[in-house]
Amino acid sequence: MKSKTKFSIQIFSLFILLLLMGCDPLAKSKMEFYNDMDSINLSEENINSITLNSTPNDVIGAFGKPIEVNIVANPKSKYLFYEGIEFGIIEDKVISYYFTNNYQTVKGIKVGDTKENVIQAYGENFYERVESGLITIGYFDKENMSNLEIGFKENKAVIITIEKVESPNNN
Repeated sequence: MKSKTKFSIQIFSLFILLLLMGCDPLAKSKMEFYNDMDSINLSEENINSITLNSTPNDVIGAFGKPIEVNIVANPKSKYLFYEGIEFGIIEDKVISYYFTNNYQTVKGIKVGDTKENVIQAYGENFYERVESGLITIGYFDKENMSNLEIGFKENKAVIITIEKVESPNNN
């Protein structure tokens, strides 16, 4: 059973890596949409009480010991892997989390939901881009500097990402 879990973690990690790296050199970065988008409120988003800016101890308290922990040197970060969810941590704060099953957003959006379900829950003020072959829609909370993205394959959500962003206007 442990080998199956490790394999699941590796597949999940590969999926996340491909999603984050992108394969299309012409694909737009999410931040290219930032200035053209109105803000929505994402401040209530959480998974089992874990929000952006929670600590690693908060995550472990809510989810238990991670199945795997990856440490990255540059930028100095840590990733806590659990079944179906991963938390990215920098400077002892959760800066992102991604999930593929068993969880849902505060508005009830989960893997398997359609694009129409997401738009009904979060509104029409979204951007759309292609990321790693997935049609991806996203929303910004400019007050809390966060971003919600949902990746779709065949009009079904396959991954949901919530992460901190930096204003492109700070450059």
